[in-house]
Order: sequence, then structure tokens, then C-alpha cells
Amino acid sequence: MSAPVEMSTKKRAMEANKSKLRRDEEEDAWRRRLGTMRERRKEKMMREKINLEKAAGKDSSFVLLPGANLYFTDPKAFFGEIYKDEKPAPKVEIPTLDRFETPTIFHTRQLLPIREPGSKAVLSAAKSLLGISSSLRGEPLKRCSGFWIDFDEGSKTGTVLTTAHLIRTTDPPDSSADVWIEEAHYDSKTNFTVHLLDGTTTEGQLLYYQPHYDLAFLRIKVDQPVQLPSFSEGVKFSQKVFRLGRDNSSKLRITYGLAAYFNPDMYERYHNMYFDCADHDNDSDEDDDDDNEYDDGGIVIDLDGAVVGMVNISSTLGSFIPSSILLKCWASWKSQGRILRPHLGMMFEAIKLLEPAYVDNIWCAYNIDDGLIVQEVSKGSYAERIGIERGDIIESFNGRCISTTVELENMLMSISNDPLDSQKCLNNEVHFSVVVFHTLRKQRMTSLLTANVSECGEVIVKGHLVS
Repeated sequence: MSAPVEMSTKKRAMEANKSKLRRDEEEDAWRRRLGTMRERRKEKMMREKINLEKAAGKDSSFVLLPGANLYFTDPKAFFGEIYKDEKPAPKVEIPTLDRFETPTIFHTRQLLPIREPGSKAVLSAAKSLLGISSSLRGEPLKRCSGFWIDFDEGSKTGTVLTTAHLIRTTDPPDSSADVWIEEAHYDSKTNFTVHLLDGTTTEGQLLYYQPHYDLAFLRIKVDQPVQLPSFSEGVKFSQKVFRLGRDNSSKLRITYGLAAYFNPDMYERYHNMYFDCADHDNDSDEDDDDDNEYDDGGIVIDLDGAVVGMVNISSTLGSFIPSSILLKCWASWKSQGRILRPHLGMMFEAIKLLEPAYVDNIWCAYNIDDGLIVQEVSKGSYAERIGIERGDIIESFNGRCISTTVELENMLMSISNDPLDSQKCLNNEVHFSVVVFHTLRKQRMTSLLTANVSECGEVIVKGHLVS
């Protein structure tokens, strides 16, 4: 080996030895640092253990297990003491992220065919719908719904139409109580809280209530935009409708059903139409009755979003006052400051709404298939004086054939509210020309029927029934 090559080999060996010594020194330094860190950590853990042992003897919110592990018997108490001076952050509700449990379900398979127009109609009409709660002498009475019917932009004051259930202090003794002879009691000193759509509340002032129709008007002052609903007076039998109300949190309640005409039973007023809940076979009335009460005073709408009535009794086969009567009531109160109606002293059922077999039986006996059958005559009434009896058929009023009790109520309201009508009220009375078919005598007669005009609920004094 030549001298230059030998020198180069020795040089590389020396450099390798130096590198190994540096690595060894660095490893020794790291081991010393790591040992120091472990000793310090061990000392810290021992200090913490001693402190925890002292604390465990004084605080029952945790115990010290072997190995210095903590078991919290009351974590809230332990950490609450640590963070007692810190205030919790306020909960912020974001409507776009709030997936609350809805009071009712809209997106069902049954509603798929009308989901788009139905949703549009519901959301439009809901802008006029409010929640209303009432109280008397500090005690809560009812929580129902109501809707705007008028608003003055200048004074920022509007009128809300709702149910008089809000001011009932006592209901009839049971659900079958006869409203024609035993009415509920109302208190006009009731206080009202109106729950607005933005989550705020305001006071409502009772303007008027009408016990026969069980409705009320409230005056409300608000400094925010108000949307008035549109109305439709032409609701038809079996028409698809939605019943809308607001629950105790002002969340929207939606119930789908069909509008229906039925003959009222002996315990019901005869100006109502009926709401046949489309899925009532699957409903549990016992579970839903309390929640359904929120819908009282709410609206029934068609698929265009127009109001066809106000909810009067909210159940799977509840009733509603049709818009044709509501608007006449509103016009009467605006023009006269009260809602008057003639009291005929009779109760009726419509022939056309009976089972076809019954209608056929009446036709065979009397050659009549339309009109109103007298179900009851009030004792001492004008109707009794002119010889009308239970079972007779009223074929026409003032020359007009009346086929249903809702038609009759519309006619009565039209006459009593029109000051230019030739039959206008004189001394709180109005006169009708009626064609009556007396079934026992099988005789048709035209008579003059006088009716008292009043804003009170009509009372029928029952006499002897004809068997």
C-alpha cells in the first residue's frame, strides 16, 4: 500500500471514532435529561397525591382509588366548585338548525298528491294565525288560537277573531250537554295574552263576544307587519281542507281532513260544518283531545290558502263555523256594534243529509225530498202559536227553499243585518213567510212566522214531544 492511501484510511478511521464519541455523549446527555424529567414528574405526582388525599377526607364528591386514580361520586359538585365563578354561555336557538318535534306531521304518504300546493297554502295562511292564552284573576283559563281579520296601518291596531272558549269560566257539565237549554258561562273581565309570530307577546283587549256563535273579537296593538288572510265562502262537501292552530309553544299544528255537511245532533247548534280528519281511524282521541284544544279559534283553509271557516270544536270529527257566517258576523259587528240573529224557536235537520233510505221513505209518504224537518219546537214560541209541530217540514222561507241548516243560518243573518231589507227588524222582531207541510194532517200551509231578534244564545224550551 502506498503512503498516500494509508494516510487517507487512517484519517477516515479517526473521523469515524470522533463521530461515535459525539453520538455517545449526546445519548448520555438525553438519558440524563429524561431521568431528570421523570424525577420531576414523579415528585409532582406525589405532591398531587398528597393534596388529593387531604381533599378526599373533606369532600365527598370524589374518592381516591389505588394508583391515585380519581372516581367522582358527584362530578357536577366537584367541577362546579372549580368553575363556580364562570357563567354558562347563553343558549342560542338558530331556527335554521332547530329540528324540534313538530306538533303534527305534514309529510306523510297520504299527503303526497297535494304536498306542494298544500304546503304552500298552509305556510301562506299561517302568517295570519296567532296563539292566545287567557287568565282570570291570575289563574289560567285556556290556550287557543286566533287570526287577524282587520288591521289599521296608521294606528298599528288590529282585530283578531277567535273563540269565546277563551272566556268560559265554566263549561257545560258534560260533552252531551244541550247547548239549546244550558249554556256555558263567560266572563268579560278575562285577561288575554297574544303570542305573536316573532316570539314576543302583547296584551289583547276584548271588544265583543257572541255566545250563540261562540266567537270573540280582540283588539291588539302591534308595531310589526300583519298579514290578513283571504276568505272563501264556497266550501263544498268532501272538499280537501287543513285545520291550523298553534300549540302552547306557538308551533304550527296542521291537520288534514275533509269538509263535511252533517245534520247536527240535538245538542249542537246548527250553523256548523264539520271537519272529518282524514286519518281519524288511526288517531287516539284520548291522547290528542288536550292538544286539539289548541286548534279552537284556529282556521280551516282550502288548498289555495283561503280561510273557509273557524275551528269551533277541535276533534277528529270536529266542527267549524263557515266563512260565509263569520263574514256576516264581522259585518254586523262593524255596522251595529253587535251580532243579531232571529230566534225561530225551532230545531231542524235537513232531508238531503239523511240516509237515502230515509229520504225515499219520506218521498213515498209525502212526495217531498227537500226541506227542513222540525226536530223541536220551543214551548210558547211563535212557531208553536201558528201550529208548527215536531216532524213537520219547512219547505221554504220567504219563497226560498232551504236545504241545509247552514243555508238557513246564512239567510237569517242576511235578513237581520240588511237595514234596507223589506223584512228588516221592527221592535226586535222579524217576519217570515213560511211554507209548512204538516205531516200529521198531510196538509201544506203558508203562514207568517214572527221571530225575536237577539244577540244572546238561542234557548229552546222543550215541551211535549210527539211520538
